[in-house]
Amino acid sequence: MVAELTTYRYVRFALLALLLTLAVSVGAETARAGWQTSLSGYYYTAAGPVFIAVLGAVGVCLVALRGFTDAEDVCLNLSGISAPMVAFVPTPAAGHPPDVHAIVNNALSFLVVLAIGYVVVLVATVRRHHRPTPWGVVGLVATAAAWIVGMAWILLDHTSFAAHAHALAGVFTFLPFAGVVVLNTDWGVRVLAREAASRTRFDAAYWAIVAGMVVVVAVFALVHAWAYALLGVEAGLLALFALFWVLQTVDLLDPERDLASVARGR
Repeated sequence: MVAELTTYRYVRFALLALLLTLAVSVGAETARAGWQTSLSGYYYTAAGPVFIAVLGAVGVCLVALRGFTDAEDVCLNLSGISAPMVAFVPTPAAGHPPDVHAIVNNALSFLVVLAIGYVVVLVATVRRHHRPTPWGVVGLVATAAAWIVGMAWILLDHTSFAAHAHALAGVFTFLPFAGVVVLNTDWGVRVLAREAASRTRFDAAYWAIVAGMVVVVAVFALVHAWAYALLGVEAGLLALFALFWVLQTVDLLDPERDLASVARGR
């Protein structure tokens, strides 16, 4: 299990490296050409390729990572399958009419592969005679529902999908990840995830991050008319997520917890 734990940690570090790459690229483009009104607006700048690559890679990493609890794993997966769609369907912007054909091609390709992966997971579950936990069922149902909505939307109305799917995918990237933070608090582990005992060393810090998220969203609601309000809330939430990821990585660097993970098959 040593190799598996090492790989797990490398994937965690890779996620931080990806976020840092996006920050550097966006910062360099801002210094050259000025601020965009949102992070998604950088899709149309020189930082666009990095924006797309980072979101795609982040999605893969989040799905590949196994959460310490089933509830956390569900949230990581839902956030992971949403993140690439944020990149594949750019936010509508003045002077940049959506390339509907490209959006349909990219989104359909992603949804087809997602369906294949879903079937593989189901087959593997049946072959192992493994009954999903209640949270596992929630994950399977939520993923299927998201796929059905996405596929039906794109097939029935290309134009509407190209115009609005970006915002919806963004919400369902952020919300489940916020759930991950809550699920790592003492209360989240014991009550929501229904684990027998808490495991975190940073309960107060995690709650402070949750509070920070609420404050960021509340401030955005108050100043949403400001041209750069969306950029501010996105940057604030990403910074808080990165802080959480660093703290959780340190939290998980525990030999006793490693042994527990090995014993649990995780």
